[in-house]
Amino acid sequence: MSLMKKFQAIMDVCQTVQNVLDTIASFGERVKNTFNWTVPFLSWLAVVVLTLAMIIFYLVPPRYLVLAWGINKFTKRLRKPNFIPNNELVDFLSRIPSDQELVQWCEAKPGSIAKKIKKK
Repeated sequence: MSLMKKFQAIMDVCQTVQNVLDTIASFGERVKNTFNWTVPFLSWLAVVVLTLAMIIFYLVPPRYLVLAWGINKFTKRLRKPNFIPNNELVDFLSRIPSDQELVQWCEAKPGSIAKKIKKK
């Protein structure tokens, strides 16, 4: 293996690590923006779902919750043979902008250029 191939392999690993860290940071920013009320409808939805979950966890014994989860998990293929698995939490967080997307959105607003010129 030549020196250039080793260097290229190291560069590929570094790029992969950087992409994974960017994804993790992006999801952290999305969680932060959920509770900063960046998208009010989705923030209200999160508050309502968390409140309902709190009430359910308070009223229903954990044994029954685990039982319901297990039955749901192991009978899903029997109930819906063509089921495509998805993660609802990731779907929810993908709808909330990260900090980088917020900056890009602010720069792309039609009136933002005029405001910047007026400030100068």
